[in-house]
Amino acid sequence: MRNLFAGRVRRGTHAGLILACGLAAMGLAWTLNQTVPGLLEPVELWSVDLRFRARPALAVSSDPSRVTSDTIIVIDYDDQAARDYALGRWPWDRRVHAQMIEWLRTGGARIILFDLLFDRPSAAPVTDAAFIAAVRHAGTVLFPAVFHAIPEAAPPALPAAGLRHLLSASGSDTRALPSAGDIVWPLPALLETAAGLGHIQRTPDVDGAMRRLPLLYKAGDRLFPSLGFAAALRYLDTDPASVRIEPGQAITFTVHDGRTVAIPIDARGRAWVNYAGLWGQRFTHYPYSWLRHQIETQDGRGRLAEWFDGKIVVLANLTTGSSDQGPTPFERDFPFSEMHAHAINMVLTGQFLRNATPAEAAACLMLPTALLTASALLGGPGWILPAYVVSLLGYGTVLNSAFHSGVILPALQPLLALTLAVLLLVTARWLIVDQERLKFLSVLGAVLPPHTIEAIRQSPDRIPRLLAGRQRELSLLFADVRGFTDFCERAEPMEIQRVLREIREALTDILLRSGGTLEKYTGDEVMAFFGDAEPEDGGPEHEEARVERQAANAVRAGLAIQREMRTLNDRWQQQGRAGHAVRVGIHTGMVAVGNFGTEQLWDYGVIGAEVNKAKRIEGAAPAGGLMLSKRTYALARHHGVLTENLPNTTVSLKGIPGKVELYEVSPEVIARLPEHPARPRR
Repeated sequence: MRNLFAGRVRRGTHAGLILACGLAAMGLAWTLNQTVPGLLEPVELWSVDLRFRARPALAVSSDPSRVTSDTIIVIDYDDQAARDYALGRWPWDRRVHAQMIEWLRTGGARIILFDLLFDRPSAAPVTDAAFIAAVRHAGTVLFPAVFHAIPEAAPPALPAAGLRHLLSASGSDTRALPSAGDIVWPLPALLETAAGLGHIQRTPDVDGAMRRLPLLYKAGDRLFPSLGFAAALRYLDTDPASVRIEPGQAITFTVHDGRTVAIPIDARGRAWVNYAGLWGQRFTHYPYSWLRHQIETQDGRGRLAEWFDGKIVVLANLTTGSSDQGPTPFERDFPFSEMHAHAINMVLTGQFLRNATPAEAAACLMLPTALLTASALLGGPGWILPAYVVSLLGYGTVLNSAFHSGVILPALQPLLALTLAVLLLVTARWLIVDQERLKFLSVLGAVLPPHTIEAIRQSPDRIPRLLAGRQRELSLLFADVRGFTDFCERAEPMEIQRVLREIREALTDILLRSGGTLEKYTGDEVMAFFGDAEPEDGGPEHEEARVERQAANAVRAGLAIQREMRTLNDRWQQQGRAGHAVRVGIHTGMVAVGNFGTEQLWDYGVIGAEVNKAKRIEGAAPAGGLMLSKRTYALARHHGVLTENLPNTTVSLKGIPGKVELYEVSPEVIARLPEHPARPRR
């Protein structure tokens, strides 16, 4: 077929239309993102989740062979401990926490981080006293605070004990940062004795998932760090005065060895939490019940340093009723206590994520669509869909590669522009080419079956391959009316025509809906074959799957034919007319398929010894039933169309050398089989 599209483009007639399609697609995608960003954001965030799951494992240790962090440990207060040690319902006696701190201090833990709020005195003051004494003795414990985030606020009243845990805002641009209001502090004595303080505010995205964390809030002329960020700063021995924030750019600080660390943030001061993986897989979790049981033994007490020396330890509540969990990129019910571990690991290892710059985002929007438009200009309509697929796959690769390097490129807006460009280009193609192509297809429509015509309509390059003679394994179906010759001798000609037409219409409809290619009518006989229009590439496994699927389609068609004949016979009986029985034979084998006619008169069909064999099998079929060759039966049985094991029979077929193993599907068996819709399985 002439490439009319490309030819006209080369003459410059339609180049402007194609370029306009590409520009319009980019403009529409950009406008949609600017005017209704909430429409695209959930899908964009979902694409970020996919990138989290698709990338290689994130490092959690300087030792690449380690799967879990050698710096961060999580201890989970659990229900088993409450049962084993009669601790009762949460909250537990605070002497439990005091004892835990003492164990960690003995083991040499460098930082102890409580993801538990202690803002009220307990009912027993003695337990508070023990807890406060343990915190003072350790000197390494950090506590959380909570508050309401508000855009602007009068400077909050900051207690002197709390003030020392906050960072100076001097030299930082804090105008865009949300403020901390109605701060709920830990107990005053804990503020006095704690080594640090941090907030545990959540800022879920529009779909409720936690992907970004506000590392700093404004509190008067101070900065309120998140709990994990405060722990990381302490672990890195950071000079608090060196912390600077520039919303939309980065939080920077200087560590003890003089290095400057920059954490990318958005305009609201949020950093992407670079999750290292699923909960419990990248950080060692010790259930409190197990740990306490170990420490009750002499061997366990001797291993405290092995477990905790130099570590950051997060203490979390995982008892029944703890609601501090929700969705993250990896899972829907993620206990947020481990988010501190992921945030700390991100800062310690310097593995940050950042949004694309405006220049990067613009390039992402334009380049894939420009590639598609250039393909339409240079290669014509046949290049549009391949270029679209290549662009999709290529951009998907770029997205994952950039994410692995710490850059979150936009996904939806460029892909939307790309898809709109395809739609516009295909519309332009229809205006230029398809009006002439429809004339060509109207000629093919009189020769080829409907499902093959549809395949050609979608992929015109299939035409030469379909019409050329080629060898394929197909399923062949023959059906004829038992005793129709005798019926013709005694019936009126118009009754013969009427019956023959009703049977042919019913059988033809079933065969075409089942994906069969209807080859011919010969008297009362109908012949069809299955599997000719499917692509021939894909390898041996793909080809075997095609043969099995099409054999199953053929058997479904045969079963549907017999069920339809029962309906016809019931109707004929009500009309006082004679009934008829159809025999169906199905065989699967290698045949030659293609156009066996001339350029003037096409004859699309199949030839070969297997065709004759299929015809002979139909002659051996019972009235109202099916007869299947061994190959067809095995394929249909494996595919689940036939739910019963059928007995085999060995017969001699006229013109076929040797004995042939066949399987009969009797009317009784058909009645027991579940009905399958007569439509092709692809």
